[in-house]
Amino acid sequence: MVSCSSQTSGEQADNAIEGGRNFIENYMKGDMKKAKLYIVEGPENKAHFEKLINEYFGLDKEGRMQLRLASLQIDEIKTINEQTTVFYYRNSFDKIPRWLKVISTPQGWKVDLKYSYGPKI
Repeated sequence: MVSCSSQTSGEQADNAIEGGRNFIENYMKGDMKKAKLYIVEGPENKAHFEKLINEYFGLDKEGRMQLRLASLQIDEIKTINEQTTVFYYRNSFDKIPRWLKVISTPQGWKVDLKYSYGPKI
């Protein structure tokens, strides 16, 4: 029983940094099941996540290995308000600047992909 309860609490991010970092690192490792735990539920987020999965598995074997071995480089973290934080980051594999919006939910801090990968307003 102890391992079941500790696994559940380990999947819930207690702060924005943990939620964003857990999503990014699990994605880079190819652990989509764990990465999905840190995404806000909804059809738009699901569609964006499916696109990210396709991009990941669209890499050749060597590209996926390089991404798994890459380091996460957080350039800036901006707290917008008590419920919203934005990450500006890149990885050492492709060095492309990216951003993620992380929001507080009743299930912990989660990534809202529709703002990170949707149209920029």
